[in-house]
Amino acid sequence: MDTGHEIFYDENRLCITLARGEGLLKGFDAPSNKHSALLYHSAALTEIPWQSLQMIGDRCCLVFMPTDMFQGIPVDASHLATTLRSRSLNLLRDLSHALEEAGDRLFWNLDSIPLSNILFFENGDILLLSDQMGDALDRFEADEIRFFDKNLWYAHNCVEGFGKANFLFQLLYYTLSGIAPFESEAVRENSFKAVPLSLLFPPCDAKLKEIFDMVDRSLSDDRKFQFSIRKPFSFFRNIIDGLLQVGIDNINVGPNVGLDAYKTKLEKRAKVRIFIRKKGVKTFFIALGVALVLSIVGFYVWRAVKPPVTKDLDEVQIIEYYYDALTNLNATDLLEPLKNGYDGPDYVEVASLYVTSTMQKTYDGASLIVDPRKWISDGMGDLPRSSIVYGVSDLQITKVSDDVYRVIVHLWSSSNYVDDANNLIVEDGMEVYEYYQTNEFTFTSRGSWREVSKIEQLSLDLVATHHINYSN
Repeated sequence: MDTGHEIFYDENRLCITLARGEGLLKGFDAPSNKHSALLYHSAALTEIPWQSLQMIGDRCCLVFMPTDMFQGIPVDASHLATTLRSRSLNLLRDLSHALEEAGDRLFWNLDSIPLSNILFFENGDILLLSDQMGDALDRFEADEIRFFDKNLWYAHNCVEGFGKANFLFQLLYYTLSGIAPFESEAVRENSFKAVPLSLLFPPCDAKLKEIFDMVDRSLSDDRKFQFSIRKPFSFFRNIIDGLLQVGIDNINVGPNVGLDAYKTKLEKRAKVRIFIRKKGVKTFFIALGVALVLSIVGFYVWRAVKPPVTKDLDEVQIIEYYYDALTNLNATDLLEPLKNGYDGPDYVEVASLYVTSTMQKTYDGASLIVDPRKWISDGMGDLPRSSIVYGVSDLQITKVSDDVYRVIVHLWSSSNYVDDANNLIVEDGMEVYEYYQTNEFTFTSRGSWREVSKIEQLSLDLVATHHINYSN
């Protein structure tokens, strides 16, 4: 395949056809500060300015300034494997010199250059188009042409300084075999590992096999190898010199018994990678979802049949266990004596305070949730700023029936549960609210143990409000 850009002269101006048709330049203006092309002639680079984008007949063209430096009609690098093959090795050798000397003067951001931006003249001169010219050609290219012209040539995972050499080795691979190294979708899916060059040719002598292996390594992502090449352009020219000794006419594509087996393995690996990329994530999440559902079902089945930690406690001990878990902010223990599926009235607040306590320990090194039992035993003194008092200091438990127990709870909190709209806010301290809460616990039997099936609040009385100063 070639890029299909027709090149011709108009009044001594070199013109590159971008497309045919009327009105193609509407809304497309050439930049005022034009980046010149570079002409490699007699081992030196010369800047060649371009004039404009303009219509010549029905052709939309990129037009150079009139010059006598061009000799004949050039063809681009897509012809290296076809009409230019007989002299391709010398052209690639000169191209390496041109790219080495050009450096950043072409303003390309990538190490690879579109084939249509490299023009070879019959006398051996090479014209390299700048980034702006390349953008103009790219705008009018069909997707299929753009893919071959630009997207196939990818200098991947190269160490700094080796990218341009990697691109040159891609052109060499294409010149020798007629195939772009990353043209196959299977190759691209297989981490851009090109088919070994030697498999595209009949079995060859050791010298040529060694050269092929060097081309393969240069196209690989072997960064250690790349680091070892101190002068990548010189290294590329040494490979070219070795091929020149063999002669391009003696290097012809032919059958190799190992190629089919390699391609079969390559296709299998590519299909696996495509599946993982396109469907693997979906499959993974489906499997994860199934595993999650099964684990949840399993948990509830396990919880439904396993006896609770409180299986050996009587009703009074179970109530004491419940309020001890509440004051200790242990949400897991709080659920332990309750019937499956019943969280009770205190779980949400206890779980929220547990999260707050954990965050404070993580970021501040200590929790500011205060256990009222310890605070009362210490004399109800000043508390650090941002403290929260929460918990139960004592209980009074009365049996109402075999399944019902009434509990008077001495509850302490930094929140006003009776009138939450009138929580007192003071700058020099905090308020701690003291309550008497009357709750009724209903028990049921499961297996050989007792569990709580319902907790109902009968009353909540605010008996005192304590103003506490901050200790810091």
